[in-house]
Amino acid sequence: MKYLLFLLLAPLAFAFPAEAFSPIVTEVSVPYQIVSIDEYADSRHDFLGELKDYPIMYEISVDEEADLQVQISQRFVSEAEPIPFSLIVVRKNDRGGGVKEVVRQKLSSEDWAVEKNSMLGMDFWQGPVLSESVQAGTYRIEISTPKNEGRYMLSFGSLDSVDIGFFDSLSSIRTTQKFFGHSFFRMFVSSYVYWPLGIAVLGFLAYRLWFYRKLFTHVD
Repeated sequence: MKYLLFLLLAPLAFAFPAEAFSPIVTEVSVPYQIVSIDEYADSRHDFLGELKDYPIMYEISVDEEADLQVQISQRFVSEAEPIPFSLIVVRKNDRGGGVKEVVRQKLSSEDWAVEKNSMLGMDFWQGPVLSESVQAGTYRIEISTPKNEGRYMLSFGSLDSVDIGFFDSLSSIRTTQKFFGHSFFRMFVSSYVYWPLGIAVLGFLAYRLWFYRKLFTHVD
């Protein structure tokens, strides 16, 4: 019976690592502060941010020709229109000051697709991936809206999944849910929670069934 319990409960320690992600909350202390993301350039990362009367701008340096990929998402709210976020990528001039626009993405209501994220237990409006081939240089990604208000999640880099530990994933899930205004009880909607809980309950019921069968056998 101990082996049966192990087989039922073992997935708790290894559940779903392939879909894990680790979001980073963007902290801006002054208007128009540049947020450097150079340390995250080698892999996919998700940045949570909130516009408060002014745009937010991320900066990254590219050492060689590469594909710059970004995607913006926001919390889905039933019977409401998505916030009209815009993305602008500019390149800093190598000599002198100033920047040059590389690509712009201005999203209308029809451009957003609803995505059900079972890992986070949330629904999102998700914009299309903005992908652009860029040369070596320093680039800035500006996020704005007409009113410069609203919360978003910016996915940067290769849009493939990143592997991290199960319990780190739980922390990241709660961070994201809380950022978008969900209470702690939202955790129970996440597949990272309800699947392991279901397995644990099945294991407990199997154990109790075995225990009572053994008890009744001895009584007979």
